[in-house]
Amino acid sequence: MWGEEKMKKDQRNIVYLILGQMISVFGGAILRFALSLFVLDQTGRADIFATVLAVSSIPVLFAPIGGAIADRFDRRMLMVLMDISNAILAILLFFVLGMNQSVFLIGILLFILSIVGSFDTPVVTASIPLLVDESELEKVNGMVNGVLSMSNVVAPIIGGILYSLLGAQVLVISSTLFFILAAIIESFIHIPFEKRALEKGVLKTLTSDLIEGFKEVRRNQVILKSILIAALVNFILASFFIVGTPVILRVVLQANDSMYGLGMSIVSLSTILGAVFASYFTKKLRLNNLYLTFTLSGLLLFAMNIGLTFAGTSAGNRVGFTLFVITGAPIGMLMSIISIYLISMVQRVTPKENLGKIMATIVACAQCAVPLGQVMIGMIFKQTSTNIFLPLSVVASVVLLISVLCYYLFKKTTEADIYRIKE
Repeated sequence: MWGEEKMKKDQRNIVYLILGQMISVFGGAILRFALSLFVLDQTGRADIFATVLAVSSIPVLFAPIGGAIADRFDRRMLMVLMDISNAILAILLFFVLGMNQSVFLIGILLFILSIVGSFDTPVVTASIPLLVDESELEKVNGMVNGVLSMSNVVAPIIGGILYSLLGAQVLVISSTLFFILAAIIESFIHIPFEKRALEKGVLKTLTSDLIEGFKEVRRNQVILKSILIAALVNFILASFFIVGTPVILRVVLQANDSMYGLGMSIVSLSTILGAVFASYFTKKLRLNNLYLTFTLSGLLLFAMNIGLTFAGTSAGNRVGFTLFVITGAPIGMLMSIISIYLISMVQRVTPKENLGKIMATIVACAQCAVPLGQVMIGMIFKQTSTNIFLPLSVVASVVLLISVLCYYLFKKTTEADIYRIKE
């Protein structure tokens, strides 16, 4: 009886967590979308728009600080406070939209908003292992990531319609309501919390905790290697989908607006499906056979490359598009499956008192790898017109090299080794 009651309580906590995060992320996506369009409409300059976006991406480097805070304070309280802070910032942005120096002030407030957001991810990912059994980690991590990805996909679509009808200020106020609703829902989550004394004061204790977190990463080889592979996934595969996919669809296959939208939607949907069904696909996945996912991804990229050699004629473009979808969708799913598996594995082997710091480190490293990868993919695809064989061959070869690296990193790692590390 007690076991059933605990299960129901755990399920409620997960529902509240997912629902609260979904609403919060949706509100944040609506807010960023409205502000990006507002900046473009006000200035008409892509360089200013890009600068505002770049500045708002810098705070991911603050994630480890958020992780240290997550390990010291009540995580439910932190989630609620962060969404209240987001709501307050959204209200300030509402008033800023009508000012003369609005673009500059938007940049500052977006920077602060992004700092708050950089704290949110480690708090959530560090909370999940405390709410579910280890056997459920892939399932819950997949659900959380899938729902959040869906929010990020749907928000711009709805935001675009509402922006044209209602304008930026109404969307900003709407995001405020989303943040407040998310804070209310998150207040019902019950996350186990053991208060730990701040022996040296807040600042010195958090600094000491940060150093300890980095030491934990360095001495725990499973965590260190997992962070490296997670960063490489984003560096090459995520960057390829962000930069390479539009080039393939628009430049190589000369897709019209509807086909372009279909291709991009299928890629986005595949990553969401990969996250949602990660628990099923990772049942037989282990660190010592993880390299096979990269091997399969690399081979699929070569198959995609062969299909794209038909591009150039109307019939050839259709063949290329079909093979792009057939090969690209599994790669998108594999990318999510690898990420979910690595996150879940790190959650398993990390001591509870270090969960926030370690999860923040893996998130920061993975996210920082994306812009670096985008630059590399952009350089590889720089001269691409209709002939993409060589650039895509380079990308596929890099993925196969990561497969070899992954094999050598984890070939002697067993399940017993993993749990011995935690002990």
